[in-house]
Amino acid sequence: MFEKKQSYTPTESQRAYKQLDQLVAKRNINLRQASAQRRYIASRVQVTLKPSYTTQAARRAKAEIVKLTEAGTITMKSAAAYRAHITKRTQGA
Repeated sequence: MFEKKQSYTPTESQRAYKQLDQLVAKRNINLRQASAQRRYIASRVQVTLKPSYTTQAARRAKAEIVKLTEAGTITMKSAAAYRAHITKRTQGA
């Protein structure tokens, strides 16, 4: 079946989403159970933030946050908070 964890990195959450899709396709779980699992995973995704960023590192980090948001790994509200954190800690900005 599906094993729950206390926290997920963005990569682990993507893997878990794919595993859920496979379980639904094989009819091991139904869509309702899968969406409950997805909500559980989404609430436990942890992104590692740094204390300071160079301009180039900030650009890369913001691009990564956009990818995670588009993939549904993090919420729009979390993405906005992460972008604000990065902007505030960017050196030379």
